[in-house]
Amino acid sequence: MNYIRTVFDQLYANIGKKPILILYGARQVGKTTLIKSMMTKFSKTLYLQGDDPKDAALLEHRSAKELSSLVSGYQLVVIDEAQRVKDIGITLKLIADNVDNVQLIATGSSSFELANKLNEPLTGRNRKFYLYPLSIKELIDAYGDVRVHHELDSYMTFGMYPEVVNAISREEKAILIKELAGDYLFKDLFLFGDIRNSFAFEKLVKLLALRIGSEISYSELAKEVGVSRNTILNYVNLLEQAFIIFRLMPLYTNKTKEINKSHKIYFYDVGIRNALIGNIDSIDLRSDKGALFENFFIAEKIKERAYAMRSSEVRFWRNRQGSEIDFIEVIDGSNEIFAYECKWKDVVGIPISFRKSYINAHFTCVTTENIIIHVK
Repeated sequence: MNYIRTVFDQLYANIGKKPILILYGARQVGKTTLIKSMMTKFSKTLYLQGDDPKDAALLEHRSAKELSSLVSGYQLVVIDEAQRVKDIGITLKLIADNVDNVQLIATGSSSFELANKLNEPLTGRNRKFYLYPLSIKELIDAYGDVRVHHELDSYMTFGMYPEVVNAISREEKAILIKELAGDYLFKDLFLFGDIRNSFAFEKLVKLLALRIGSEISYSELAKEVGVSRNTILNYVNLLEQAFIIFRLMPLYTNKTKEINKSHKIYFYDVGIRNALIGNIDSIDLRSDKGALFENFFIAEKIKERAYAMRSSEVRFWRNRQGSEIDFIEVIDGSNEIFAYECKWKDVVGIPISFRKSYINAHFTCVTTENIIIHVK
């Protein structure tokens, strides 16, 4: 099934507002399907694939005149997996500056900065959008609340990549998510990331997968993996740039009473996380279901925030006495704070110390029973 992706309307609404639109997202989240649907809205389009050496050669080391000759006359020019094109930032700039009435859309399964291919050339010329694995809201639009709630176990086990969601049997889902969690998902990292010790990198990824929901120490990770702290930080940055993980930093106003330096790391897709640790058991059989549910909910909130184009900061909170809240969103330009504590079943109240420090905060305890209400 092809799903109606929320970001489609945002992307289409921005046609003409910037000469270059960039759509980022991990491999296999549906970028190519979305872009090809976008192309049907135009009568004259050009599709080039960065993964295709012949297409890449048409774009690399070309003068402004040569690029103008290539794209002139088209309303929409798409460069898919553009991070594979050498010096793509310069190429896009030359097209944008020298060809009138053409809209460029470039997609990337890793940020172009990872390959040092964007940065300054496109300043002021581009607008970025992000496509994630399927969201609960998108699935509800396709199937309705009842079916989505019934399938939560599957989503938390195998994740939300479109091909995995479409698979009929648990066996097929297991095969697909294991394949995706293999080298394919990390393809750009090994190509661009200067990863000299693949064993250490793979060990770190598995350690991070085992520690979702926990505060991490980069120094401790470095000791366990057997590399320097700077190498760990570099690997974590690379994983972020490939849209595999994201970090939360703490919310604090009082450094003496609240944690202010720790990080938590989560996966954009819990199916990938489960495949990495080799555990695709049903949720009810798992000892890590609390942390897994927490990651699942927070990833959904990250998607919901991005698709709503809401300007805010996302955090977690813990004081030095051990009280904590899993996810906090602070809306920019206002005093509004939305706090969410994730619990598998049992509902809990707001920590007293948090309520005293953040009197305007809205607090919700999210469980498997009410999660759909809070992410759609």
